[in-house]
Amino acid sequence: MTLPLIKTLVQAVPRRLGSHGPVLEEIEQALQSPQCSLGTIGEAIQKDLALTARLLRLANSPFFGFATRLSTVAEAVSLLGIQQIQDLITASSVMEQFKGVPDTLVSKDSFWRHSLAVGITARLLAMERRLPKPDKFFVAGLLHDVGRLVLLSQAADCAHAVFELHQRDRIMLRDAEEKILGYDHQQIAAELLQSWSYPPTLVQTVAFHHTPNQSLAKLDAAVIHIADHLVNAMGIGSSGERFIPPLDAKAWTLLGLNHDILARLVEAVDEQMLAVEEAFLTQPAGGAR
Repeated sequence: MTLPLIKTLVQAVPRRLGSHGPVLEEIEQALQSPQCSLGTIGEAIQKDLALTARLLRLANSPFFGFATRLSTVAEAVSLLGIQQIQDLITASSVMEQFKGVPDTLVSKDSFWRHSLAVGITARLLAMERRLPKPDKFFVAGLLHDVGRLVLLSQAADCAHAVFELHQRDRIMLRDAEEKILGYDHQQIAAELLQSWSYPPTLVQTVAFHHTPNQSLAKLDAAVIHIADHLVNAMGIGSSGERFIPPLDAKAWTLLGLNHDILARLVEAVDEQMLAVEEAFLTQPAGGAR
């Protein structure tokens, strides 16, 4: 078995952003123009009916909790903001990017349920801690284990060896990756996100979500670390890990969280999870403009 370099794995991943790519490109081009408006962005999104339906479904869900129902993309863009809209489209595109990964070792539905739950939990933790731009933590949580999908899609024989060791020796999946490959899914994800020109803070957050104290973005990485631990403990989906990763006590202390929030957090995750699953994992039958 030939062990691939991280860069080789990442370079083999297609750079396209799925069916939503043209919308993202049109938005990015529009933003370069002085004449760009929220209406221009809304018109670009409306050309993709499935994406329109997905965004409106999510915008009207408990995830955002708006008091009034949004009926148009223009309203959603106005209330959510362009950056948030771009993040949601990108998240949907990344999920589509890996839809061809076989379910042999990891169920993709289970993988994305876990990832979405970590994103929801991380966003709630950031809001609880009153961190700036809490919505960015949803994207970081969604993408935190994407390196494992790269391995599954680009080096299936290595992935099989990793999972075999994980199950036989009953060790953490990340430790099995290190033993077999000499690196883990965090490093693969960091290389991928860097190649896709994601912000350095997001790259650092994902790259060290198991060891947040080593990150240049310690606080952000601590949020994803705790969210991942809680979601594993709640048993929502799985990225292939059979055991609950150990909690870094320093991460909990860094965030200054109180154990009293746990019951409230679990309730909020349960409330939002169904709506987010429907938005991202259910293929819209169509979309209203």
